[in-house]
Amino acid sequence: MNKNCIAVLVFAMFSVTNLGFAATDEFSRLHNELVAPNKDFVLKKIIFVCGLLNAGYQGLNNLVDALQLAKDISDPKALGAQLFAVKKGLEYQPQFFRYLSKEIQSCESYPNFPKGFDDSPEGPEPISAEMNHIADHIETLNIKFESDDINFLKKEADRVVFAIFWTESEKIRTMINDMLNFLRKDLMEDLPFDIYQKPRSLK
Repeated sequence: MNKNCIAVLVFAMFSVTNLGFAATDEFSRLHNELVAPNKDFVLKKIIFVCGLLNAGYQGLNNLVDALQLAKDISDPKALGAQLFAVKKGLEYQPQFFRYLSKEIQSCESYPNFPKGFDDSPEGPEPISAEMNHIADHIETLNIKFESDDINFLKKEADRVVFAIFWTESEKIRTMINDMLNFLRKDLMEDLPFDIYQKPRSLK
C-alpha cells in the first residue's frame, strides 16, 4: 500500500472518530433528559417495589420477633447469639433498600407521586431518599453481641428492637401504604388485597 493510500485511510479514520464523538455527545444529551413516566410504567413499578418492600418488611419483623423473645433469656451467650443472628440477617439489607431506591426513583417525576416524611425544615424528601436513609441507618446500627454482661445485652436488644421495629419497619409500612393509596386514588387502579399485610387465615 503506497503512502497516499495510507494518508487517505488515516484521514478517514480520524473523520469517523470525530463524528462518533459528536454523535455520542448528542446521544448522551438526549438520553439524559428527564422523561415523565406514563401511568402503565408507574403502576407496574409500584406493584413491583411494594411487593419487594413487603418482603423486606416481613423479614425485618421476623428478625425482631425472635430477638424480642430472646430478651427474656438469662444466659448472655444465648442472647449474644441471637443478636449476632440479627446482625447477620441485616447484612445485605442496605444493598436491598438501595436497589429499591433506584427502582422507584424513575417514578418520582409522575404528578402527585407521594413523598417521604415531613420531618425536616426543608420538607419531605422523595421516597427514594427515604429508602437510602433506611439503608444508611441499618448499615450503621453496629449491633454489639460480644459481652458476658446480660444487662448490657438486654439494653442492646432493646435498642435494636426500637431501631428496626419501631423506626425502620414503621417507615417501610407507611411508604408502602402511601404508594398503594396513590395507586388507588391517583392512578384509579385497585388491588383486591393489601400488599403490606399477611393474608388472613381462611379458617
